[in-house]
Amino acid sequence: MKHPRLIALMATLAVAASDAALAQSPADAPSPAEKPAAAAPPPVYKPPLRGAPGGRVGGASRAAVHIKTPLPEIELLAPVDHAGVTVSATPTLLYFVSRPVTWPTQFTISAPMQPQPVLETTIPSPAAAGIYALRLGDYRVRLHPGTIYTWSVSIILEPRAWSRNIVASGTIVYDSTVDTGAALALPPLRRADFFAGAGLWYDAVAAAAEGQSLDRRAALDALIKQVGLTEAAAYEAALAQR
Repeated sequence: MKHPRLIALMATLAVAASDAALAQSPADAPSPAEKPAAAAPPPVYKPPLRGAPGGRVGGASRAAVHIKTPLPEIELLAPVDHAGVTVSATPTLLYFVSRPVTWPTQFTISAPMQPQPVLETTIPSPAAAGIYALRLGDYRVRLHPGTIYTWSVSIILEPRAWSRNIVASGTIVYDSTVDTGAALALPPLRRADFFAGAGLWYDAVAAAAEGQSLDRRAALDALIKQVGLTEAAAYEAALAQR
């Protein structure tokens, strides 16, 4: 016959074990949805295997200009050694400026074998350093498939001496043969990843900029670093640390 104290001790242990089991049951454990999601890897830009000729030219003053204030620099968000591709006839183009601009600023698009620009217009001068968007749809301009266009952003320091102005240029080609219908429905960051992997630079970087508040600009920063945009990358890195 068991001792009464032993029986009481065994009953106490059984209750404690039962309580511990309930405390660790799946109903009380954090669900997968409640756990913080791991950060998605940044998009990786894969240039087209047969990239169209062209590339990016940096924007800094190319001649001595007698101006006391420091001059801004411009970097177009474009590949350095080939024409970036888009699947939109009215893409969004992005450029970076290193400091506020107090001079007139011009946006130009030109096509080969055409003496007059497709577009030449004055745009608002950036009031602060940062990345700015130019939406071709706002200017009623549509690209034609297969044509390698040159686009540029210029700061007009001296209207009568163009060589003294700050001019940055890049190239772009519209490919109408790529079917990206399903990708357009994706969230911005997944869209940026898809477009980057497909070699669609301008669509990838525009989607990354659209989703920059979702990932603290990580996707945009990764893309611009991959094409050697040093000034813009440093600016993005500083923003991400704030």
